[in-house]
Amino acid sequence: MTTEVTTVGPDTPFKAVAILLATWNISGAPVVDDDRLVLGVVSQGDLLEREAPHGLLKPGSRQAKRKAGAAFVADLMTKPAITVRADDDVTVAAKLLEEHHFHRLPVVDDEGKLVGVVSRSDLLRVFLRTDREIRDEVREEVLLREMTMDPASLYVSVHNGIVTLNGTVERESMIPVIVALIRRVDGVVEVRHTLKGQFDDRGVSPVPPGSVGILSSHKPHN
Repeated sequence: MTTEVTTVGPDTPFKAVAILLATWNISGAPVVDDDRLVLGVVSQGDLLEREAPHGLLKPGSRQAKRKAGAAFVADLMTKPAITVRADDDVTVAAKLLEEHHFHRLPVVDDEGKLVGVVSRSDLLRVFLRTDREIRDEVREEVLLREMTMDPASLYVSVHNGIVTLNGTVERESMIPVIVALIRRVDGVVEVRHTLKGQFDDRGVSPVPPGSVGILSSHKPHN
């Protein structure tokens, strides 16, 4: 996503928005309040509907009447805004862009505050990463940094975004974690593996701590 985002407030005048979008050559902008909560989105389409509402909107509809006399963003914007969260999978964003025919989506945090914007070109760029870049991130970030494993202990190959893993890890429970982390790497299309665990700990329940040591097995002396 892009974190440097051009935004407008609900009280921004119509003409100012038109100049802003044209100057920055963007199709739309998130509408936020003083706390950066996303209230809606104003686009070039919204501006056109304001100028010719009866040609683009259902005549007599509430939306047509509202936009026909709109002077400020609050009456022009499309609301509520369709947003995605920063930790959503890229496929979620891609699906929303396709379903709603949008060019970009606001990205929000857990409180609904704007943290960035993701566009069609951003999503495309993810899948333009080279296989070498993906492999390096799997080895250095996932295996070494996140799983604290020696990357050389596993065979890792990437072809057309498909990651293949072979080898043995310490515990069976590590395998789904490794696979899940790799799937989150930008550019990964699929993960295939024949990983095995040296120890099958999937059905092992944790042992509650008990008393240990000398004092635990002997009564204290008077």
